[in-house]
Amino acid sequence: MRRAFLASVAVAVAAVVLAACGGGGSKATVTNCAPSGPKLDVSAQNFQFDTTCLAAPANRPFTITLHKDDAGQLHNVAIYTDSSVTTPLFQGKLIQGVGTGTYDVKALTPGRYFFRCDVHPQMNGTFNVK
Repeated sequence: MRRAFLASVAVAVAAVVLAACGGGGSKATVTNCAPSGPKLDVSAQNFQFDTTCLAAPANRPFTITLHKDDAGQLHNVAIYTDSSVTTPLFQGKLIQGVGTGTYDVKALTPGRYFFRCDVHPQMNGTFNVK
């Protein structure tokens, strides 16, 4: 009886430890990234961006380079005032196939915005301007 109890406790502890390690392959949502300059890079593969947070310096133009690794899929980067996507601040052209595209974005005022791929809305994140 005691051995069965200890075995079940060990299994429960192992399950908790494995769950804490995040073994599902999903990314944690990051919302507090900071700009590192006026040149941003983001990659799109398997219908997801490689980050959930992008950041640009306030009140100055910047570029976003989109590295696309999804053959046969359209992707872009668009920035909106918030997740309702009713007010676009920037909408990049759609890029087909594997390749790279660079967007020139006009200066934005400081704030927390929302970015996404307009074709695949599940590809999204926070866009910080500081």
